[in-house]
Amino acid sequence: MKNKLKEFLTADEAGNLLRQPNRRTLEGMRDFCILSLMIRTGIRRAELCDLKRKSIRTEGKKASLNVRGKGGKSRLIPLTDPDLLETLYRYFKKVDNLDWPEASMFFKLKTDVQGKLQGITWATVRYLVPKYVQLAGIQKRITPHSLRHTFLTLTLQAGADLATVRDLAGHSSTNVTSNYLHTTEERKEEAVARLTL
Repeated sequence: MKNKLKEFLTADEAGNLLRQPNRRTLEGMRDFCILSLMIRTGIRRAELCDLKRKSIRTEGKKASLNVRGKGGKSRLIPLTDPDLLETLYRYFKKVDNLDWPEASMFFKLKTDVQGKLQGITWATVRYLVPKYVQLAGIQKRITPHSLRHTFLTLTLQAGADLATVRDLAGHSSTNVTSNYLHTTEERKEEAVARLTL
């Protein structure tokens, strides 16, 4: 676990990463949605590759992502970013899967020998994360797991309690989630400054 927890993005770095894909292109729309979902929901790479069009659920003005996690357990994660939702909708229109709930959510850009689109694979995600990290000029070794780590860390730093973050992450216990608690020098200073005697 400790080896996996070496690197994560700050909020500024995460924002910079999400500005890199060119959303005027199909590839850019897809890649923005992939990166954004990983950073904003903390889903695992395998969970991302398994997403279907029907994984997005809407109720009124609210949207959520239905994720099938380890052990076949499902969890709902709220989707609250309007930029992500709007780009997802444009992407779905472009690949024509709005009316195909069982279709993969994300596709490779090349078709197979029969001319059909294929769902993305682990290798696709493993390639695109460092590509955009490099474009963003981020000098850290960032992997797909680092984006999950980023979500968990930033959510905890924003004040969410361990039990809520555990449920969002699909962890079996808060002991696993607590591995993602980090302190920074700035947070230490803030904590001390709040102390009144």
